[in-house]
Amino acid sequence: MKSFLLLLLITPICLLSSNGEGPIGARSSALGHASSTLFDVWSARNNQGSLAFVRKTEVGAFYENRFFVKDLSQSGFAVAAPIKKGTFGLSYSSMGYNLYRESQATLSYGMKLSENVAVGVGIDYMNTRIADIYGQAHAVSGSIGLTAKILPQMTIATHIYNPFRAKITDYNNEKIPTIFKFGAQYVFSKKVFIVAEAEKTSAQKINIKGGIEYNPSSLIYLRVGGSSYPTQAAFGLGVNYNGLKIDVSSAYHNVLGFSPQIGLSYAFGKDKTKKLNTTEEAEKL
Repeated sequence: MKSFLLLLLITPICLLSSNGEGPIGARSSALGHASSTLFDVWSARNNQGSLAFVRKTEVGAFYENRFFVKDLSQSGFAVAAPIKKGTFGLSYSSMGYNLYRESQATLSYGMKLSENVAVGVGIDYMNTRIADIYGQAHAVSGSIGLTAKILPQMTIATHIYNPFRAKITDYNNEKIPTIFKFGAQYVFSKKVFIVAEAEKTSAQKINIKGGIEYNPSSLIYLRVGGSSYPTQAAFGLGVNYNGLKIDVSSAYHNVLGFSPQIGLSYAFGKDKTKKLNTTEEAEKL
């Protein structure tokens, strides 16, 4: 009985801290989860259009201790595997504990339409389990993304998750929300860029997110960001050493507190990008 009452108490927090299909990855978290224009292994979930620009095989895992409440912790992994014409991705995340758990798996593919424009699609499987008495519910949906480098310094992206409002249970005709995202990234120099993103769900008001990443050295990345709904600040640090990336971050909610997160990823293999911009490069191939 105590466990069931605890479930009732934390469910509103779960709904506030989770936004349906939320972005994943400690780097994304440090930038306020303005992630649609980022090119990394987490694009397998965050935007399949940007996944097409990931041209090295990469694997990653993360763990988030949400509000320092163990029962709300979230963890998962992602894989990006480029081929000649595009990049395949696989991601999985799970949040909760034995009485309440949400999980999602996404199979993705991103493909370049030109050197600067790419599209991607994803197939999403969602599962929610609430104690033994309620059992579990599941649904299959999809997502689509588009990413374009409109200027050498500027990238824009859009992503739509669950465009057809998949139903997860017959009770009360409960449907998974549709999520629309539009993001932009501007690169000031090799060391600094900013990202901004507007996110609107069918169930919540618009959420404005943004962040700055600063690379003071070849190894270290400093990040700061935030979001408007819910209102949160975020910050983080990244280390990149020969393809091994370690990212730590934390979001801060003024009522619920900190949500620290750590991520680890590794990129290996050769870059699959075709470089045929000059005759000299073509001869090398």
